[in-house]
Amino acid sequence: MAESRYHVVGVSAAAATIFGQEPALVMAASDAVRNFPGYCADLRRHGISGVALFCNDAARRPYATPYELLVALSPVSERRIIDASRPGEKLSVGGAAPLMFRCALDAVTAPSHVLRGLTAHRADRRKGTRPAEQHEAPWVLALWRDAGETRVGGAVSHVSGILAGFRQLGWQVALVTNGEPPEQLRSAVDVVEVAAPLPRSARFTRGSAWVAANSSMRRAALALARRTPPAFVYERHAYFCRVGADVSRELGVPLVLEWNNSAVWANRNLCRQGPLNRLLQRAGAQVERYSVGSATVVAAVSQASAQMARHAGADPATVAVVANAVDADSIPAPSSMPIREGALVGWSGSFDPWHGVEVAIESLRNLPADVELVLIGDGQQRPEYEELGRRLGVHDRITWTGRLPRTEALHVLSRCDVLVSPHQWAGNGPFFGSPIKLFEYMALGRPIVASRLGQIGEILQDGVTAVLAEPGDPADIARGIARVLAMPDRGAAWGANARCEALEEHTWDRRAEQILARLPLPVPRPAMERG
Repeated sequence: MAESRYHVVGVSAAAATIFGQEPALVMAASDAVRNFPGYCADLRRHGISGVALFCNDAARRPYATPYELLVALSPVSERRIIDASRPGEKLSVGGAAPLMFRCALDAVTAPSHVLRGLTAHRADRRKGTRPAEQHEAPWVLALWRDAGETRVGGAVSHVSGILAGFRQLGWQVALVTNGEPPEQLRSAVDVVEVAAPLPRSARFTRGSAWVAANSSMRRAALALARRTPPAFVYERHAYFCRVGADVSRELGVPLVLEWNNSAVWANRNLCRQGPLNRLLQRAGAQVERYSVGSATVVAAVSQASAQMARHAGADPATVAVVANAVDADSIPAPSSMPIREGALVGWSGSFDPWHGVEVAIESLRNLPADVELVLIGDGQQRPEYEELGRRLGVHDRITWTGRLPRTEALHVLSRCDVLVSPHQWAGNGPFFGSPIKLFEYMALGRPIVASRLGQIGEILQDGVTAVLAEPGDPADIARGIARVLAMPDRGAAWGANARCEALEEHTWDRRAEQILARLPLPVPRPAMERG
């Protein structure tokens, strides 16, 4: 079992490595809890003799006691907990009776953690801000609560990219997280401080863990700030997270809030709505209003995202559109493509509805049989998309790579004839995204066919840097691909235009400069100029 529905795909490969065989059944622990009789029936139907619960970090995972109780009550002969942070170590599962008692005790105690977290003292904002200390390389204090749960993807690239951008401009970066950060993020900062694990009762639910994490993150951040006094605080906004607001107020320094969307909106529209979740949303909205109201700069990724920030209570004067970007140094230099029959179309992302995987698959029906598709990424909807490919008769024309290390994924994309970004949106309100892959596609210098949706249609120019198509229309995506392939240079000039624009205008150091220009701080000289 996976500790999260988003980890189900990766668990299968991990189980095969550990046990030497593919698991007979993989599911999310949350799904098993919601339908325990059905879960037990599935175990018996598949003849399963052992259950393993996989987690990134057993000392920090939410639902700690309920999930262990689930394993203990499973009708099997062998029970394990596998901790990815402690490979090779077997963790025991307690007996069902003690765990039932502990579960009841945690259920009674967890609300006190939530109440303390929501009513904790909020420091008054100090008048003015403390003058930045004149160091050759002053410090940024960066905060990301959920870094330990996010191993790959756009969130990691966004935070690591902007922090690396600050470093390129001569700043030092100290990072506080609530779990071990991924290597891509760790390599983008100078110092990492991981907050102490929460007690089990505080992790009884995900919501209680989010609220309780504010106190441990705050303590870690203030301790780190004493060693590396920051000129400002940079925080990735998250549901129920108020650490940046608290710390910036206590230190008397500006707060930059990285704003991708309203976390309250995301929780309401993208998460399952149980009674407890609905009960906490009002409190979540108050915390969000406190955070945006405390920010000196709300760095929203798009115009629609900026509007969400203003609606959440941000002062319009503090809101700036700071789109995502690309790490130019990590992009392989374009190489000449061999002239070949057919074509290879590339896509990367997560298998979520708005990324348009099904649009890319359906577009193959409208293209010659020698046009193939490579899909880089994974997600819980992959089985549905594989079935769609079989049903449409194009499954054999698709390569499913699964998740790849970023360097490898970029190399695969660089060998494609066309890159597609067929985003679609049926959510509540306008599309607010700023896809990082859009800027990576541009920097790769390959021709792009993309949806004319939100910021994608604002950044790309039809017939200059890309071909734009109607969102959600596989036939129009196919026409765009055919249009590229019919050109004498197969879109090479458009790809070169896109690469030039990406490297000149859409790099992380440019985004960092944009943020720093809005702060009342002296900007240090770049490291390369200091000798």
